Amino acid sequence: MHNISLKNKILLILALPIFTIIFLSVDISLSKLEEKNAMINTKNYLELSILSNKLLSSIQEEREISLIFTTSYGKTKKNELKTVRNESNERISALDEYIKNFDTSKYSNDINTKIDNLKKQLSLINDTRNKIDSISISDEDLLIYYTSIVDTILSFMDEILSYSNDGILSKKLQAYISIANIIEKATLERRVVREVFEKGQLTNEDYYTFTSSVAAQQTFLELFKKVATSEQLELLEKMSTCEECKQVENFRDIIYNKSTKDQIISDIQTYSGYGGLIHNFKDYVLSGEDKYLNNIQKFHTSISRNLNKYRRIAGITKEEKRFLKDIKRIFDAYLGNSLEVMDAYSLNKSIKEINSLIQVDDTEAIQALQQLSSNMYGVDSNKWFLVSTNRIDYFNSLSNSLAVKIKNYIDEKNSSLNKDFIMMVSFNIIMLVIVFAISLFMTRVIVNSLKSFKAGLEDFFMYVIREKEHIQAMEVKGSDEFALMTKDMNEKIQKIEASIEQDKKVVVEISDVMGKVSNGFFEYKVHEVAATNEVESLKQIINKMITYTKQKVNNINKVLDHYAMGKYNFRLSEEEKIGMYGDFGTLSTGSVLLGQSTSQLIAMITNAGKELEHNTKTLTQSSKMLSGSANEQASSLEQTAAAIEEITSNMQSSSNDVSKMLTIASELNSSANTGNELANKTSYSMDEINEKVSAISEAISVIDQIAFQTNILSLNAAVEAATAGEAGKGFAVVAGEVRNLANRSAEAANEIKKLVEDASIKSNEGKTIANEMIQGYDSLANKISQTREIINNVSTAIKEQESGMVQINNAINLLDQMTQKNATTSSNIDNLSKQVASLSRRLLGITSQAQIDDKYYDMVDDISLIQEVSKYKNDHINFKRKYFDDLDEFKTCTVSDCKSCNLGKWVLTCETENRDYVNSKEWQVLKNKHELVHNKVQDYINLNASRVDNKTLKNSASEIEEATTEVFNSLNDILKVNTYLLRQ
Repeated sequence: MHNISLKNKILLILALPIFTIIFLSVDISLSKLEEKNAMINTKNYLELSILSNKLLSSIQEEREISLIFTTSYGKTKKNELKTVRNESNERISALDEYIKNFDTSKYSNDINTKIDNLKKQLSLINDTRNKIDSISISDEDLLIYYTSIVDTILSFMDEILSYSNDGILSKKLQAYISIANIIEKATLERRVVREVFEKGQLTNEDYYTFTSSVAAQQTFLELFKKVATSEQLELLEKMSTCEECKQVENFRDIIYNKSTKDQIISDIQTYSGYGGLIHNFKDYVLSGEDKYLNNIQKFHTSISRNLNKYRRIAGITKEEKRFLKDIKRIFDAYLGNSLEVMDAYSLNKSIKEINSLIQVDDTEAIQALQQLSSNMYGVDSNKWFLVSTNRIDYFNSLSNSLAVKIKNYIDEKNSSLNKDFIMMVSFNIIMLVIVFAISLFMTRVIVNSLKSFKAGLEDFFMYVIREKEHIQAMEVKGSDEFALMTKDMNEKIQKIEASIEQDKKVVVEISDVMGKVSNGFFEYKVHEVAATNEVESLKQIINKMITYTKQKVNNINKVLDHYAMGKYNFRLSEEEKIGMYGDFGTLSTGSVLLGQSTSQLIAMITNAGKELEHNTKTLTQSSKMLSGSANEQASSLEQTAAAIEEITSNMQSSSNDVSKMLTIASELNSSANTGNELANKTSYSMDEINEKVSAISEAISVIDQIAFQTNILSLNAAVEAATAGEAGKGFAVVAGEVRNLANRSAEAANEIKKLVEDASIKSNEGKTIANEMIQGYDSLANKISQTREIINNVSTAIKEQESGMVQINNAINLLDQMTQKNATTSSNIDNLSKQVASLSRRLLGITSQAQIDDKYYDMVDDISLIQEVSKYKNDHINFKRKYFDDLDEFKTCTVSDCKSCNLGKWVLTCETENRDYVNSKEWQVLKNKHELVHNKVQDYINLNASRVDNKTLKNSASEIEEATTEVFNSLNDILKVNTYLLRQ
């Protein structure tokens, strides 16, 4: 192609439209020929449809008359049936004859199938007719057979539209098809209404079939009106105003009114029957309660309203009015009797007397309702059949008229296509010759002008690409477009030369400024004025870019400056956030994340410091209480130790006394011969024994009291040891041992007390015996022996008690030492609590210098969740950066969905583990905002790949940053919800 000369190229260029014209001419000619053949095929198919439509009307008529014939068991329509069968046979024959010569190869395979189906169906018509004649076929089978033929024929007509490529013809065919469908639906309506009139009843199925057929007719009529001509519309208007059509509408109104009447009668029966007026009347008679009277009045009003509604229906008969009057009279009587019952109850009459007042016979009302519900008034099935048949005949005549006009239109169209084809071929040949001659002449002139212009352009481009330093103006020849173009080119060359030199200055300054900017200084601007708008626009864009970039850097520095001053609750204003998109948006979001993380850390330290301060106060108070209790316990133990030492001394003295008693008893036993003297001495000794026993009893009581007080002190020591925690464990063990010793001392004291009581009794007995020994030596000797045994027992018990008291004394001393240690420990704890309190005050003093939002104090209890949330915030900053890195390639890609990123996986994990906060409304908001971020990033990627304008990209980037900020806020809300749940 590059080796072809300019002249030949121009000729080739001109040859292409010439060949195109030739090709289009041939194509149009073939299209016209194809259109002509299609019109012929449409005409042939139309002829098939017309013959089928004629057969359709006969079959429809035969179906209706056959149904009447079988329903009457052959008593009616016998002659009409014979006539319509002959007409159907003639039309079947005409259709068979046409089908023999019909070329089905020019049509779709469905046509062959439909024709075969129609032949099979028509082959069974004689068998069906024989069954009809013998009344051996059901109405359902009869309708199924004839309706199958009708459906097949209608399918022929529906197919005809697919063979028309002419708009006007398609409208005419659509009108023709609409009329055919109207006739079929009108036939269905005629049969349904006739059966309803003959039965005198309207079932729901009949009403549905009737209304659907009427609606279908109306639909096809509207369709016909849209495609019909004005002449056809006038004919349709005349037909709709005919007497038969008006009568058809009257009969339709009877059906519609019957449905309305049945609904009214049903409502009246509901208001009057069970739970209605009559039922409430009976309850009122039995109980006299006002609620039943109110129900009677309410139902009577509803019945009266429905009776009036029935009366307002147009065309009701005198008989219906009479029935309505009877119904109203009966229910008025019920209302009147209810008022009489009310008066009777006010006079305190008995139920028997009240029943005697009731004289309502509702038989007439029930019969009237039954008659109104079961009968249909103002109908004549024969007249209906006549007027509906006449209406169908009108449509059949309209269908035949349409068929004739369609055939005439096709003939006229074929003739017009023949003329158009000849004229088009002749015109194309003439135009091709003229175009070819003009093309040769104009090619020669254009080639010469182009050669001259080419030389001038070569010089100009050599200057533009700097191969030449100067440029000469091109020579202007003639005054045609090429000459004018050359003259204009010379003027533009001079302007371009000046602008190029000026733009060079701007480019040099831009290079210098960009070098400074790359060093990190955004204070410089490009000041040189460019000669061209493009370079000037580039300069303005660069200056704006430097200004806006400096503003964004300043805003980020502003945030960091506030953070450095401890103001972590600082946020940029909405105006300052403008332009913080893309990488700057990521940097801005990162700074916000830094502020949030720092705020969370400060909130955690503050919360911990406050809690530490509170716990320290509690520890200080507890240590003071422990110290006081330890001192009091030490004092009590000292007193207890002194009392025990005194008891021990008394017990040793008692032991010596018992030894003396043994000595005296021995002397009495050996000196039995000195009866009186020994008896007197014995009496004296027994008195001393009695005094000592009393002393022992008092000492035992003291021991018992000491054991009781020791037990109480050990219990208090155990409580204080439990309060002291780890430091009081050893103290608790000692307290337990003391309590055990106290219990053992109490038991020993009880035993000694019993022994002392026995000794006291025996000593009294010994004194009596001593007095009696004066009278008898033998009796005195026996009593002395018994006394010795008792003294031995007392001596043994006193020695055991002395041993126990020694152990108690040792335990009390040990307990005193432990109490001193506890007092020292409580003092140490008090000092430690003061140091911790000082530390908490220093922590709170440090965090009080930082300014954060109060909400952070209520969202930092769960440190692990805070770490997770911070991680996913940072992940979403990196998520945006990942997809923004490839924006310069302007390629589209699929952003990972909101369930595939780390945050999305965490959301699914939380829901799987059914964490408490997943049921909150804030959780659903988080999921929605998270999904929005992914969608907005995808939108930006798609917009960038489509290379939309920067304003649109700016708006999309703004939506990304807003959505990201909302995700951060939602994550903070989840932390707050979690903290609330943990604190409950």
